[in-house]
Amino acid sequence: MNLLSRNRVPLTAALLLALTSSVWGISWPVMKIVIGEMPVLTFRVVIAWGSGIIILAIAALSGSEFRLHRRDIGPAMLAAALSISGWFYLSTLALTMMPAGRASVLAYTMPLWAFLAAIWLTGERVTVNRVLGLGFGLATVLVLTVEEFARFGRVPLGVIVTLTAAASWGLGTVIQKKITWHTPLFALAGWQLLLGGIPLAGFALAFDSTPFDSLTIRGFTGIAYVIVFGTVVGYWAWFRAIRMVSSSTAALGVLPAPLIGVVSSTLLLGESLGWQEFTAVGLLTAALATMMPRPGRRK
Repeated sequence: MNLLSRNRVPLTAALLLALTSSVWGISWPVMKIVIGEMPVLTFRVVIAWGSGIIILAIAALSGSEFRLHRRDIGPAMLAAALSISGWFYLSTLALTMMPAGRASVLAYTMPLWAFLAAIWLTGERVTVNRVLGLGFGLATVLVLTVEEFARFGRVPLGVIVTLTAAASWGLGTVIQKKITWHTPLFALAGWQLLLGGIPLAGFALAFDSTPFDSLTIRGFTGIAYVIVFGTVVGYWAWFRAIRMVSSSTAALGVLPAPLIGVVSSTLLLGESLGWQEFTAVGLLTAALATMMPRPGRRK
């Protein structure tokens, strides 16, 4: 009875994780709609700074500490460069090169890259399950590229960009977990969004001329969705959930996100949905589920 109670996921946590999966998954086709109307760099600056300001405002209004601790400035800049600047730009750039559904699946190979980075940086132990998980992850990539590889004899550039984005996110995640932070996590997310948007803003000013000229109500609504739901609500629900359950349980709880990304891309964009997409989602789910420690095994 005690074991069952210990491993049971609270209903509130389950609902929060379901909310996180939904808003993150739907964000992929929405972002593809928006970048059809405005440049990638400008779009990501608006998302990063808009979300960061709202998150810090929520932290301040709720009475939580929202200032960035001086000892966290340097580490926050490093983590933001990888988890925000690199991830935001490359993942959105990939949407200009490939279908949103496939991009969402490849993006969630992030834990595989995080594991490889952890071996290098923290001496993470290599286990049979994790090697098996990496094998499933490689199979996920192959399933989504085998048709193009057979047809053109090369891996599509969009796949390389998406995997690089996932690797940047994964490396940033490992570095973030390695650091002892003095700023509350929710406020830290806001500051990293602001810091990560700075280099993107510099490039946007240099390369994006008249970035809002083609923006329509549809595109503006998409921006609002990604800021409010895809980022602010997603972060809020995620941080609330990981206070209630273990990180491994929380990670398993957002596994539906790639499937939601594939299905919503079909509904919103009319993208084709075939055996490759469903097989890739299944392989990715197997990869992440295999690599995650079972709840209750570690304190």
